[in-house]
Amino acid sequence: MSDWEFLYEMKDRGYSDDAIQDAMSSGAAPWEWEYIEKQERKAEWEKLKSLRNTGAISREEFKKRKAELFR
Repeated sequence: MSDWEFLYEMKDRGYSDDAIQDAMSSGAAPWEWEYIEKQERKAEWEKLKSLRNTGAISREEFKKRKAELFR
């Protein structure tokens, strides 16, 4: 199965041509975005904790960024 098989699956599921073109430009199917966003938040959270642990940001800045990340 190729990396682009999801485009055929989208066609089979009844997605519009515009939606398929959007997926082609992003390289991901619509049903994959929730997982991708979760992984991005997880990576950002780990980076934020590292900044806090090394003292690169203040406690207040950490709390502010944490609230923005998980809203």
